[in-house]
Amino acid sequence: MITNINYNHLYYFWQVAKHGSIASASKSLFLTPQTVSAQISALEDRLGKPLFAREGRGLKLTEFGKLTQHYADDMFAIAEEWLETTQSDTHNQVRSLKVGISDAIPKSLVSKWLAPLIDNERITNLHCIDGQQAELLAQMATHKLDLVLADKPLDSSTPFKVFCHELGRSQLGFFATQELYDLVVTGYPHSLAQCPVILPAKNSPMTNALHYWLNELNIEMTVAGHVDDSALMHALGQQGFGLFPAPIAVKAEIEQRYDVHFVGPIDNVYQNYYAFTPDRLIKDAIYSEFVRYAQKSGELPA
Repeated sequence: MITNINYNHLYYFWQVAKHGSIASASKSLFLTPQTVSAQISALEDRLGKPLFAREGRGLKLTEFGKLTQHYADDMFAIAEEWLETTQSDTHNQVRSLKVGISDAIPKSLVSKWLAPLIDNERITNLHCIDGQQAELLAQMATHKLDLVLADKPLDSSTPFKVFCHELGRSQLGFFATQELYDLVVTGYPHSLAQCPVILPAKNSPMTNALHYWLNELNIEMTVAGHVDDSALMHALGQQGFGLFPAPIAVKAEIEQRYDVHFVGPIDNVYQNYYAFTPDRLIKDAIYSEFVRYAQKSGELPA
């Protein structure tokens, strides 16, 4: 049983895995390729398994090497996080912040939440990444993201620990171009049967709630398509492909930006908003400050 390893050797391996070659890693480490190669060989001997395999004139990670890199990513991310705290007070340290944003959340709403972070003196750079919720949470698990904003609560099957904070919710309504608005505004919501509708992703909480509402009213609609990205759904709606649902909380912004009209509310159908923060050894006051601000602004009118 292995009881200890040389973490310098592990760090050299990690750098080679990141850079893709011993030569590139050696330049970053200010060491000769021979030295780095010897250290990795010593690590492989200690572990009893190869980390790299020859592929032509280069190297590729073995399956064990890929697994080791995954653990090394986590280990050295935590180490870098800890080193940041040596630069200043842990409550006032200056840092960059990487935020993952679910495609389903209106960006006009997200911009309101993020405004205090942009003005925060402790944040040197704010990096925002769009994506699917599951993908963003996976990146948080490997310390590639510091915060994730989404519209679905945490799945109990998530294999890593994160904290879920409910920020608020907004009732949904339908929006349409002038032409479609004129067709459906009279007799809404039963007039929805006369026009195509663009909906969010199949089996999303919003789509499921909409179908339940329509079934309750005995309304059959023509679905023009399902779109994961809220901005794309709004843009397609702007082009007249169909009516689309959106939060009433950002009604004015949607009407102005996409030149559409608010048709009417969708009774008892809401979009919920959540923030996910990582379970880190070192707690950062920025997280709690952001959550408090977003929760306050998340007290949205229906």
